[in-house]
Amino acid sequence: MSYNPSLDLTANILLVDDLPENLQLLSDLLLTLGYSVRSVTSGRMALKTSKVKRPDIVLLDIKMPDMDGYQVCQAFKADEELRDIPIVFISALDDVFDKVKAFWSGGVDYITKPFHSEEVVVRLENQLTIQRQKRSLQDEVARRKETEEMLYQSRALVTSVLNSVSDGIAAVQSVREPTTGEISDFRCLVVNPVIAKIFSRNREDLIGQLVLKRFLKRIQPDLFEKFINVVEEGEDLEEEIHHTSGQEVWYQVNAVKLGDGLTITLRDITHKKNISPQINC
Repeated sequence: MSYNPSLDLTANILLVDDLPENLQLLSDLLLTLGYSVRSVTSGRMALKTSKVKRPDIVLLDIKMPDMDGYQVCQAFKADEELRDIPIVFISALDDVFDKVKAFWSGGVDYITKPFHSEEVVVRLENQLTIQRQKRSLQDEVARRKETEEMLYQSRALVTSVLNSVSDGIAAVQSVREPTTGEISDFRCLVVNPVIAKIFSRNREDLIGQLVLKRFLKRIQPDLFEKFINVVEEGEDLEEEIHHTSGQEVWYQVNAVKLGDGLTITLRDITHKKNISPQINC
């Protein structure tokens, strides 16, 4: 047979046949190609050895005493630890009924004796490739679930922190003009309850909205340009502003670049401003 040495034919294969000469023929073929091979002569031995060392795939004869191949396959599929192991029937039975029964019992493929070595290798490697892809997909799903869980926990932690601090905290994303690329406003991404109270809005009403420019026009219009400078130049901003709405309120504003946006922290320093003259006296 022709053999492509570039193929990665590494797998742990279990051969199940009551005739030693059949086992020897298959074992010699697969060992030559680099597979790890174990051989047993009964279905019960196949189940027992698979529990000890799980095979990647099983090549299973049908006509055997004690347990035939159909019963062995069904026993594999009924066992939670073994049910995912692919089973390829390899038998002299060539009737359509036998083949259908093999698939109904849980087999993934059927090779008829006498077989060609090339056919066995191709069918075997096809099933092993499917198993590798399945494991790769399962690993990817598991990694994504782990990442999602970590992300969920991180978000829960951040939310807890944002809700417990006394400072107003927000994260905003730049909104740029399509033609010029200049920042025209900022979109709210994260807003804690303190910021929402300052805006006299619910947090849910602020997320995703363009409210910063309009809000700053009522308080300190030049602060909007300073926020733009933080994003474009990457220089942190620290400034005190005051707002009069019924009463005068002072805030310390800190802004730090975050991607194509910034984080904003507002700290109410009104009390500090009110007692400052008394301290100076």
